[in-house]
Amino acid sequence: MKKGILFLLVIIAIFGMTYYSLKQGEEGGEVSKGPQKAKKLTIGIYNKAANVTTYSVGNSWNDWMLWLVHDKLREPSPYVDERENWLAEYVKPISSDNTEWEIKLVDGVKWHDGTPLTAEDLAFTYIYYREGPSNRWTHHCSAVPRMEKVDVVDRLTVRVKSAKPMPNFDKVTAADLAIIQKKQWEGVKQPRKFMDLPIGTGPYKLVEFKPDEFYRFEANPDYFMGKPLVDELELVMIKDPSVMFTALKSGQIDGAARHLSPELLDQWIQDPNIKVMESPSLWGVWANLNLGREPFINRDVRTAIGYAVNPDPLLELIMLGKGKTGTHGWPHPDAYWTKPGLQQPYDAEKSKTMLEALGFKDRDGDGYREMPDGSKIDWNIIISSNQPLYVRAGEMIIKQMAEVGLKFHIKVLDPATHSSTMWRTGEFDMSISDITPHGIADQDMLIILYKGDYKRELRHDAEREAIIARWFDADTREKRFDVAGEYQEYLNRYPHRIPLWYPKGLWAFRWQSYDNYQVSPGYGIFHKWSFLPQNIRGKTVVNP
Repeated sequence: MKKGILFLLVIIAIFGMTYYSLKQGEEGGEVSKGPQKAKKLTIGIYNKAANVTTYSVGNSWNDWMLWLVHDKLREPSPYVDERENWLAEYVKPISSDNTEWEIKLVDGVKWHDGTPLTAEDLAFTYIYYREGPSNRWTHHCSAVPRMEKVDVVDRLTVRVKSAKPMPNFDKVTAADLAIIQKKQWEGVKQPRKFMDLPIGTGPYKLVEFKPDEFYRFEANPDYFMGKPLVDELELVMIKDPSVMFTALKSGQIDGAARHLSPELLDQWIQDPNIKVMESPSLWGVWANLNLGREPFINRDVRTAIGYAVNPDPLLELIMLGKGKTGTHGWPHPDAYWTKPGLQQPYDAEKSKTMLEALGFKDRDGDGYREMPDGSKIDWNIIISSNQPLYVRAGEMIIKQMAEVGLKFHIKVLDPATHSSTMWRTGEFDMSISDITPHGIADQDMLIILYKGDYKRELRHDAEREAIIARWFDADTREKRFDVAGEYQEYLNRYPHRIPLWYPKGLWAFRWQSYDNYQVSPGYGIFHKWSFLPQNIRGKTVVNP
């Protein structure tokens, strides 16, 4: 008993937040335990997909469905400090500067079609991602790091070499990259149009799907880590949050793979049919300034705007205090590699002083500043229509900006247009959206975001570029950690991604359908490890 309590306290200390099943009914009542296995579960998802491949899932909002089909060398993710070998027997450096690594695969792993996983598949994966069209994962082979050389040593062993050090290859690349089958993919020239059922090594086989409507998975009885506990999973697309949670309440679905709004928590934990689990989410909500537009390319302007944003009332009024304030800075304060003590402070008076010195003055006496050239300011904040909480955040930020004399207005866009505007057309001044663990808890993604920003920036910052150069040259974990911390300080000093809050993960499900979910930081409770036997979950979850 004492050992169990000690283990729980250690985990809480590591992650800085608790995870537990919030009980229903009266205070002091016991929570009933539901079934540990199930024939079928229906779970609501909310982001579109055309298939279940690295080219069709396309983002990190629902990427857990990808991991039902595919495995990685190491599990569960780059978001936690503790991982375990999965497809790999080992992943180890073979050069002193960490530019060369060797991977040996577990013998006996089979693809869904019964053929063996070999080193040829692994080498093909790396080369296909390096040379082919890009997706959310390909940067691990093509950019950060870039694998210059990939050699098959024997049936199960591969060696990779990069021009630059990759000291975190085992922590990031090996824990994030889906391994694909050479036989299925070697003839695919347009992977985004690929509509065949994917062949993976994972615990589930995708057997049927209709894009943006539903996905049906069946358990892989020959999974090398053990047969899954749930025989069939049906994932149904429900874009609107209120519709999704109504469907859960009525029993149309068994779980909602979407954060439960804190304002609903008290109501939901009183429902005897529903359980709510809390987890380290490693998600964030942020206001993003467009570096491709004046005056936001001016880093001092960004600093002044950052001082004008007060995240504390946003967390309290919108999230009812369920999470951490954005004043903790960028990236996520609970990511194991984030430098301690970072801050994104609020100081309206300092903001006013800086804006005045930069030439942003109220020349016509209407209460709002004009640009240094005298032109009017009325900047837009784009927000997706399926995120009502972010619209409320935008309304509060407009008031905060008005206090320092800056005029903003909200522009609500449908989800597809919002995404396209942010990442393709760039026709916005500020946006408010969520960012997944991939963006704020993955070490290498910090640099990928820089590369994307670099393409858009109207002019480049020599200080920033020098830090990035040192990051690429760092040949040990310790050196890279130090330079990453230096870059994080820079990003908080001259912000263009202003953190608003870091929410707690609140996940609701019908416990009488299935009651064996487990927490994996960054994924919550909906992931393949919740459907695998307890004895093989290991370090993939934090409460085995």
